[in-house]
Amino acid sequence: MEFSPRRGPVRILVDGRVMQDRYHGIGRVTFELLRELCTRDVKLIVLHNRDSGRLPVSDLLAQPSVQPVPSYAPVASLRSQLELRRAVRRFRPDAVYIPYHLATPWLRLGVPVVTVIHDCFFERQAAERRRRPFSVLYGLATRLAIRSSAAVLAPTQATRRDIQRFYGITLADEAIVPWGVGLQFFDVGTRVGRRPAGLPDRYVLHVGARRPHKNQKILVAAFAELRDSYPGLGLVLAGQHDPRVPDEAGELITELGLSDHVWQYTQAGDDTLLDLYANAAVFAFPSLVEGFGLPVLEAMAAGLPVVASDAEAVQEAAGDGALVVPAQSAGADWAKALDQVLGDHGYAAELRDRGMAVAAARTWGQTADLTLDAITRLVKKG
Repeated sequence: MEFSPRRGPVRILVDGRVMQDRYHGIGRVTFELLRELCTRDVKLIVLHNRDSGRLPVSDLLAQPSVQPVPSYAPVASLRSQLELRRAVRRFRPDAVYIPYHLATPWLRLGVPVVTVIHDCFFERQAAERRRRPFSVLYGLATRLAIRSSAAVLAPTQATRRDIQRFYGITLADEAIVPWGVGLQFFDVGTRVGRRPAGLPDRYVLHVGARRPHKNQKILVAAFAELRDSYPGLGLVLAGQHDPRVPDEAGELITELGLSDHVWQYTQAGDDTLLDLYANAAVFAFPSLVEGFGLPVLEAMAAGLPVVASDAEAVQEAAGDGALVVPAQSAGADWAKALDQVLGDHGYAAELRDRGMAVAAARTWGQTADLTLDAITRLVKKG
């Protein structure tokens, strides 16, 4: 299958099936990127799943530059491989964009494929512990994705270094495409006072899937230490549980008797999420490892002072706009940092200003331009 590019808008076949809740940050990134690409001179052919969850995917698919193609195949499956090949034959795109590398076609399609590797979390995990069958299969699938792609993109230098470390591939400078932050997060000031029912006047906010590497248990421990100094303070955890792993934060909440002081939003839609950002006192992000750390940018755009871990990718996202605490620190260290923000309004204001300046420079428009540049370079090569 060899196709030559046509004149006119670049036609890009996009695997948009990750725009659903189970893919968390990848789903959000894909949705925001496509929404921005719709404003460019492109034609997007978007494979999509009906189960879009909290993201307004139907609005995106209704855009004039989008041709929606329903798909019922699991993202990482043999059926998916066949559907992608059929879609290329049917629609004859100039390029294929795969936002989650496990869906990358194993065999070349005759058109350039651009694949995104968001992180090397499982590879890091396998290097620290005994390799499991899943780790072996995941690594094999990643190698196949790299081999069959005309270009691989990554959101951070941290991921770029990990790809080099685990796969021996050096990505070019132009392959680093940082994520942006949606304009809706800059406008949350209009939502101040729209506090979701039952929340206290002041609360610490965390947004992230409930997985061990998110390190939420340290945040729970820190919150327990803050209770004496701030008896009316609450903790809000917004993010879905992952049934494949233990809920360490939930277990610690029960163990410490904090259930009446911790609010857990496992199915927060965008309206609720924006209200949570708008009314929080401080945002905390203690992740041990990330591919990027998108909630940090969202919190900064919303005007929240941010306390973030020293994970490499998180620091790339945060720039100089956050108070940094080592991810491996004890709960007492996180409590001290949060106390510094909660108890010093001048310092909190300084963090807000620094964070908003960082967020203002991280737009989805920039992400879309860098992504489109990578794709068009390949299309022009033929």
